[in-house]
Amino acid sequence: MAKFTDKISNLINQQVPEFVLEQHPKFLEFVKTYYTFMESAELGVTSVQTTDGILLETETAQNNELLLDGSRLDTDRTQLDAGDKVILESSTYGKFTRGETITGQTSNATATVLAEDLDNNRLFISAQDKFIDGEEVVGTSSNATAIINNYKPNPVTNIQDLLNFRDPDRVISNFLTKFRNEFLNTLPETLNSGVSKRNLIKNVKSLYRAKGTSRGHELFFRLLFGLESETFYPREQVLRVSDGKWDTNKVLRAIATIGNTGSLIGRTIEGETSGATAIVENVFKFQIGANEVTQFILNEDTIQGTFQISEVIRGTASDNDDLYIKATVTGIPSSVSITNDGSLYNTADTVTVTGGGQNAIVQVDAVGRGGITEFIIGSGGSGYEIGDDIIFDNTNTGGGSARAKVSVVNGGLTQETSSSTTEDHIVLEDETTRGDAYTGNKIVQESGTGSGDVTDIRIISSGNNYQSLPVVEISDTNGSSAIIYAYGTEIGRISGLKIIESGEGYEASPSPPSLILPSYLIVSNVSGSFIIGENITGIDSSSTSITATVVSYSADTGVLKVSSPTGQFAEKTTITSDGGTTAIVEKNDLGVASTTIGAIVDTSGTYINQDGHVSETSMRIQDSLYYQDFSYVIKVGRTINDWRDSFKKTMHTSGFYFTGQVNIETSVDAQIQSITGVNSGKVYEQIALIVNTLFSTIFGRRLGTVDDGTTLRTNPELGVDPDFDDSTSEHFTPNTRDLTLSRSMTLKIPSFPKINVRGNDLNFGYAWAGPRMKSLSLNSRNQAFTSMFGGNHPNVQTGPAGGATDNRTYVQPMKLENWANHRLTLLNDTNLDGEVVQIRDLANDDLKTYIAYPTSITVSTPAFSFDESTTTFDTTSKTFDKVSP
Repeated sequence: MAKFTDKISNLINQQVPEFVLEQHPKFLEFVKTYYTFMESAELGVTSVQTTDGILLETETAQNNELLLDGSRLDTDRTQLDAGDKVILESSTYGKFTRGETITGQTSNATATVLAEDLDNNRLFISAQDKFIDGEEVVGTSSNATAIINNYKPNPVTNIQDLLNFRDPDRVISNFLTKFRNEFLNTLPETLNSGVSKRNLIKNVKSLYRAKGTSRGHELFFRLLFGLESETFYPREQVLRVSDGKWDTNKVLRAIATIGNTGSLIGRTIEGETSGATAIVENVFKFQIGANEVTQFILNEDTIQGTFQISEVIRGTASDNDDLYIKATVTGIPSSVSITNDGSLYNTADTVTVTGGGQNAIVQVDAVGRGGITEFIIGSGGSGYEIGDDIIFDNTNTGGGSARAKVSVVNGGLTQETSSSTTEDHIVLEDETTRGDAYTGNKIVQESGTGSGDVTDIRIISSGNNYQSLPVVEISDTNGSSAIIYAYGTEIGRISGLKIIESGEGYEASPSPPSLILPSYLIVSNVSGSFIIGENITGIDSSSTSITATVVSYSADTGVLKVSSPTGQFAEKTTITSDGGTTAIVEKNDLGVASTTIGAIVDTSGTYINQDGHVSETSMRIQDSLYYQDFSYVIKVGRTINDWRDSFKKTMHTSGFYFTGQVNIETSVDAQIQSITGVNSGKVYEQIALIVNTLFSTIFGRRLGTVDDGTTLRTNPELGVDPDFDDSTSEHFTPNTRDLTLSRSMTLKIPSFPKINVRGNDLNFGYAWAGPRMKSLSLNSRNQAFTSMFGGNHPNVQTGPAGGATDNRTYVQPMKLENWANHRLTLLNDTNLDGEVVQIRDLANDDLKTYIAYPTSITVSTPAFSFDESTTTFDTTSKTFDKVSP
């Protein structure tokens, strides 16, 4: 069908006969005007800004006003006899003028004004269907403005463009609403300012396809508000059984020989001997001893074949490389198996790896829990009675509910040939105790016939969930000195080991390496103190000597932890430490494990999230509304009241529950700084000062010491309310402080010199003062027996030490039997302390001795006694330096 786009009004003069042009010009103008009207369009407008009068120009600053009838103004006539209008010189716009061009500010569409009927809020323009409802049009010459609210095309244009109405890009804006009602019925009429409804109609199918998804929600809120949204699903925080995500890696370690192994990420490596291949996901390098070790993380799905220990692997950094990057595979521990799970172990206990390699670290990964299965009686004490309760201190054990009572005191009857006081008792036959009101089958002494020492303990309830041993004691005000320990075979048993660090070089002999676990012993009858780091010695079940190193000891539980044991200490045997401490091994369940060596190993693995962990604080138990599988939360910077209804109609899927959460998009500082007077223009600061006063707090930070005369203020971390009185200069009590300064004192202690005794350099035994070998004055004389202890000393006592007041009394000379008891002391050396002093020791002037320097005592004569009344200390004739009394 032919399409007519040329306007007939422009062709009138060409279509009529010549005599009409000459003889009937008015008729021709009428016909042309008629077709122009038929080709025109009606543009409905609101918010019209036009000038309804004329502003006269002046040469002065006066504003001349022309009074007009504003209701009858158009481009044809202006009536001066009705209505008043004041036209100001400052007006920036005039009146829509016939023949001027108007332009849409959004669509940029243009049309010519044919006539205006602003009384009815409309303009008649040349046909233009590209105007958009709601946009502003501006007159090119008059600068008058208006807002379009409707566009009505003429019938001729409608007929010509009827087929265009099915295309959102070409349909008139007025008819575009029909499309919205058909395709965007659930969306609000008002969308974000940057959204094109024409484009939205064409692409709304993508929005509907994304219904119920996070992507669809984001698109919906960008259309509505131009805001980004976030969809949160509470089901992600619901605690579920075994919901944690566990991740392990395939690891191969090698020592580079040629090239940079870090360039093999994402490349394929190949074993030269085995022909095995794999793709490298990541590469890590680190130094172990003298070797730089490369750890390859391999993609498990790409591993083909089996890599071999000690073979050379190769690969290229790119497809165009001419040379291979090479490295030699090193053996590392691959799997760990537990032969005996032992007891009393703790997580993170270190397992010693001994073999040809280096730096591998294996730890206890998990241990079991259990109840109390028996008691060890280290000392029976005295004064206890049958039925006394056992008190359990379950602090930090993880368990509880254990109950027990004393069942036997004073011992039981045993065979004459037995040496045991707690075992091999004579018991009653089973049938003789059936129905008895008492439990137990041992024959015991009558109450009050013994010392009341504890022999047996009866377990009423073993308790549960113990991960370590509780501290136990007997509740009896009359009993004392009993020492008992609890024990459970399932407590601390090893349920898993993990390889923390794989090390390198474990293909070297001895291979595979040995795993030596620490040993937890329950010991009794401890004499002395175990020192951390010292060695202990004992025997195993075959009487072979066993050694280990002390790690820790708990006197409360009787648990002695030792590392690197060379075997398993036998129970009921004695162990001895280097310091002489002894104890009896009551329980020892040593864990036993082994490992294998491989080229590719699986790492111990780790959780990559906290799902399924009861300890995770962000996880919640499922409820019937929020925390469930069929709920979600929309986070957007608008209240839910603004979008709930349209969202439910457009994007929400049935069967789900949703709620909204407002995201804060902007933080506004609403603090009042000052106020400016509207009339005066003066700036007032008083309100800011008042606000500051209302919310001020003064905090003290005065310093002081414990002895400077100040006292610490009560609750110094709390502030005080301010007092704005001009006379107030101090808000805190005088002579108080808020912070206490501590003096730093440095003590300089001189190091004691060593002393050499019989060829040994010792840290102890050096005498700064007091009795020492030099005091004996033996070394400086020719003969020892001429010293002041010898018989030839001039001051030695030769006669009996009488009671005469005019005689001096001396220490008697040492005899040979005294010299035989003169021994070395205080050297802190077991090989020297207590040894008889030798002649060479007398020459060691600074060596300690317990023999004091001999002292003489002079007794005054009666004439010169201190209690006389005739002689005084202030006399000049009597002096203390007299040589004779």
